Amino acid sequence: MDGITWEYTFDTVVVGSGAAGLMAALTAANNGDKVVVLEKHKKYGGTTSISGGQIWAPNNNKMKDFGLEDSYEEALTYLKSVVGDNTEHEVLESFLRAIPEAIEYIEAHTPLRFQCIPKLLDYRQELPGSSKGGRTLDIKPISAEILEEKIDEVYLSPSFVPITYSETEKWHSFAYPKYIDQELVNDRKKNNIRTIGNALIVGLFKGCLDAGVIFKKNVSVKELIKNERVEGVLADIEGEIVNIQARKNVILATGGFEWNEKYRRRFLRGPLTAPASLPLSTGDGLKMVMQVGADLANLNEAFWVPTVKIDGEEFEGKQLYRMTRGERSLPGSIMINRFGKRFVNEAANYNDTSKAFHYFDAVEYDYVNTPAWIILDSLFKSKYSVVTSLPGEEAPVWLTKAETLAELAEKIGVDTEILEKTVQEFNEHAKAGKDPEFHRGESQYNWYYGDPEHPINPSVGPLETGPYYALRVYPGAIGTKGGAVINKHGQVLDVNENPIDGLYAVGNVAASIMGPGYPGAGSTLGPAVAFGYLAGLHASKNLNAGNAVV
Repeated sequence: MDGITWEYTFDTVVVGSGAAGLMAALTAANNGDKVVVLEKHKKYGGTTSISGGQIWAPNNNKMKDFGLEDSYEEALTYLKSVVGDNTEHEVLESFLRAIPEAIEYIEAHTPLRFQCIPKLLDYRQELPGSSKGGRTLDIKPISAEILEEKIDEVYLSPSFVPITYSETEKWHSFAYPKYIDQELVNDRKKNNIRTIGNALIVGLFKGCLDAGVIFKKNVSVKELIKNERVEGVLADIEGEIVNIQARKNVILATGGFEWNEKYRRRFLRGPLTAPASLPLSTGDGLKMVMQVGADLANLNEAFWVPTVKIDGEEFEGKQLYRMTRGERSLPGSIMINRFGKRFVNEAANYNDTSKAFHYFDAVEYDYVNTPAWIILDSLFKSKYSVVTSLPGEEAPVWLTKAETLAELAEKIGVDTEILEKTVQEFNEHAKAGKDPEFHRGESQYNWYYGDPEHPINPSVGPLETGPYYALRVYPGAIGTKGGAVINKHGQVLDVNENPIDGLYAVGNVAASIMGPGYPGAGSTLGPAVAFGYLAGLHASKNLNAGNAVV
């Protein structure tokens, strides 16, 4: 590739515009780099823009607002327990040191402001070093009007509601939508106020614009240009193939491969049929790092979530899938497999719950826990929301309804006797708030999405009153975890564990530092923000092309 003609030249080239890419661009630009962000699609923000927006940030400076305490040492103990030996400890340590700094950096260089969620627990309470609340951060509401003429250039989910996660906790809205302040919500809609992941993108985007970052959309990066080092990218701009030079470094932030069917079949540990991410993450970055000899890890893992769908609901031309929480965590529901049997603690965190879909039965020679359904009774339907169907509303067509369990079993194609027996056995113990089979409601985390007004156990109650309903559940994910192995700075390593000069990876294109684990809410965005921050700072120090800082 000697003698290349460069159509464009920058110091740092960032590929992808989710939180990880924007964070890297922000820090590099504020350190004096001429930075460009290249986005493949017609709008900015990636999956972050439609996400819950929580950031797992141990030892953050917002915890003191609620009298909460944390420490680097406690967080490291917990993180090592969750992740095991899948990630180098110096990389975990780098994340834990960087994430509090990154949050303060964002508040200093963007309009974003954060608050901790005081009662949102770490997911594995039984492990040493876990926290009972405060490690996960929420974004305070922000006006999209600050983007001025670029206000419509950020992806916004069709299911977006301008409520913060902290308000969801305060109002117990997973259980009782009646407590939601609808006047406040309507006022926010009228005034273009954004919350959760969309607010995070709006604020980071604004910070990048103020820092002089250049944005180019509808740019499809095809490959990395590498001689002795990575010197730039080959890109397609509306049919024109161009070479874009990075005098210092390329930072990949292209997302995962959950929408690439071939890669899903080839790499993942089990079925992933219904991703809950923006339907644009097709593994472009993974292919690019493989081409330049990057070491890879965690290709079999994802940030797993159980998902549901409303037929006809689409986003970017694909079926929209939604995460399910309250439907499987509130009293009066269970989840069953194709045989009509329960197979998991339904109220466990979404990542661990989803792993049950990957159980392969050697006798049946199949993944027997798919298809699956959430089963609930009329009392549940009268009290709680079911996806978008409010309490007391007539059941929508996408929710299967039957007067008896036998009729319901016939409609969804499971064994009648087994389903009736499953519900009977569950009810015997549920009346006393017990679940001896899967221990639902015995963990403090199980209670978080339960009903605080339900006696004995907020997560467990019998299904006794017809009609009954079935909601199909799918094995989904909010992103994949497999990608380029990185060091403590976010540099991509080759198969000999040496940095590939001029190349960084952040976000889901990098092998997740979380390995097979998921320590708490925001475990995707926490590392994305931290390593975006670290990569942007480190990359901007590379003052001489061909002389990477190691």
